[in-house]
Amino acid sequence: MKKVSLALLLSLLVLSLPRALFASSGAPFDVAVVGAGCGGAAAAIQAARMGMNVALIEESDWIGGQMTGAAVSTMDDVRRTRTGIYKEFLTRASDYYEMRGTPVNLCYWGSDTFAFEPWVAQKALEDMIRESGRISLFMKSRLLEARTENKRLRSIVIEGEEGKRTISAHVFIDATETGDLLPLAGARYRSGNSLSPAIDNAGVIQDITYVAVVKKYPEGLPPELKLKRRPPGYEKYLPHFREITAVGGDGWPGEPPYSVAVHNAYRAMPDVANPRRGEIDGGKPGTWPLISRTAINWANDYPGRKDGEAGMSVRYLEDKKFRREADREAMAKTLCFLFYMQNELGLEDWSVDNRQGYGGYFCNDWEDWEKMPPEFAPILKHFPPFPYVRESRRVAGIATMAADDVQRDAELRRALETKADAIALGEYPTDIHGLRDQHYLDTDLNEHPDDIPADEEWKGGLFQIPMGVLIPEELDGLLAAEKNISVSRIVNGSTRLQPVTMLTGQAAGALAAAAARGGIEPREVRPVEVQSVLLDAGVRLSLFSFEDVPRESLWWKGVELATLHGYMEPASERIFGVDNEMHWLEVRDAARRALGRMDFPEREYMEIVTLDAFRLWLTELFGDDAALKPLIEKYRGPKVMSRGELAAAVGELLLLNRQEISD
Repeated sequence: MKKVSLALLLSLLVLSLPRALFASSGAPFDVAVVGAGCGGAAAAIQAARMGMNVALIEESDWIGGQMTGAAVSTMDDVRRTRTGIYKEFLTRASDYYEMRGTPVNLCYWGSDTFAFEPWVAQKALEDMIRESGRISLFMKSRLLEARTENKRLRSIVIEGEEGKRTISAHVFIDATETGDLLPLAGARYRSGNSLSPAIDNAGVIQDITYVAVVKKYPEGLPPELKLKRRPPGYEKYLPHFREITAVGGDGWPGEPPYSVAVHNAYRAMPDVANPRRGEIDGGKPGTWPLISRTAINWANDYPGRKDGEAGMSVRYLEDKKFRREADREAMAKTLCFLFYMQNELGLEDWSVDNRQGYGGYFCNDWEDWEKMPPEFAPILKHFPPFPYVRESRRVAGIATMAADDVQRDAELRRALETKADAIALGEYPTDIHGLRDQHYLDTDLNEHPDDIPADEEWKGGLFQIPMGVLIPEELDGLLAAEKNISVSRIVNGSTRLQPVTMLTGQAAGALAAAAARGGIEPREVRPVEVQSVLLDAGVRLSLFSFEDVPRESLWWKGVELATLHGYMEPASERIFGVDNEMHWLEVRDAARRALGRMDFPEREYMEIVTLDAFRLWLTELFGDDAALKPLIEKYRGPKVMSRGELAAAVGELLLLNRQEISD
């Protein structure tokens, strides 16, 4: 029996997905997502799970964006945002390794981390897409045009292997890695520190990195994967490589240059073929020499900068020809580091990983680059299809997050102010790969270097992301997801990572589906409707985590809504008090805060409340309202109402609070 290559197997898996399930009839989609990265895949899956017919359009041949197609498959989370689709993805990917006795906590010098091979992460997303049953996947399809009418995006034109195709939808989501739909649709956006239409190409964005997955070949390095001479530009980059890592370098934490083991542990990935794989723990330095797969993603930022030098030009986002050349140079820099690994770091049996399934598509046409000698092709063909892009165009939304929105209390490790319209959480510190001088920050937002949170100990803390950052100021029919939500350059340093982009993508999918289902614009959807869907999907939205309200609690959703909308105060930072008996005063105040009305049936306010009494009170309050009858009928019996029950009940009232009720 002939062996089937991993690349072929992956291709067959992708081909097996539904690609144009509804497009052949010319019928419009409910939701069209442009970009199948972290945010785009999550958006499509969430919308499909809500019954929408979804088009998912991807220019490359990889699903997963930065964490697969750009090989940043070491998850940049800080543990408390592992919820919703992101948590489901983590579970599916880690299950693959658990069944093979292989740990995933290898990276970032910590024991509570997640790392996967790109192909495993892609397979997990493919399974989630296929199981939805409602996603039409258009791979290797390039966005050409957007058509708007009366300040509403109506359709887009894409070009794939089968030619051009027009896609119509009720709502479009820009989930591209660089925000490419925004200018075509005519939405205002930020690029670097400038605001369209006055884009300053002389501005800077964060550096890009062309990551490469590398591994140890214990049975001997295949000859074609050995770099026999220095790649172009090696002498230019060598001093910086030596500053970062060197033989005999320091341990972690310490001072650069760091040891080879420290370098390999930074972006370490699982290797099921490693006979000692079960012994590796990212939090135990003594196990780092056993690591046999990692990613080159440290000393190879491009263009790279030192104090006083500019970073990547804004032109990278605005000029596709410039982008292609920059991607080529970034790829060449990573190739230089691979030569450095093989020839100066003593990793002679290490090279690019030839089993990830790369090679079917490249964003930069490096094969036609005259500067790159053809002898390097056997190695470059195993590079990822595109680089890690940290900073995208960012939509100018009806809300914009600035530095104050990611300021977190050092002791509480959370923001102090709750956002009632929160649709996702972030936790990552403010990590900007680029200059932070005043003239590189957003001029219209009046931000300053002193506004950047210190985060010296890299602990971060929870902050909330409001729904308005997904919605353009004026243009309808369009939402942002991925790295192009409405944030400042400072905030982008905290919102560009895989957990946040996946969670904001899930929120964008929920918002798009709610708008399509109701036949309204996304800006007309109430935040609580989106929050309810996300909470039902297991997405945490509150800044609080209470010991007496675990995720599996019957009252978890109600308590989340209570803290989001402020209709009930927690007993303390760590205890909500779900089992406390309720009095009429607390019932009245919670309902007053949630519904915004003052006319409530009179009661003796210090008297405890039974479920029967609460049902009668609701009946007096709302009469025979058919929408509320199922809720009212839930509350029967002589049992005293608990605080958790009240939180849940008022949360349902808030969700059902139509205009005629609040009047």
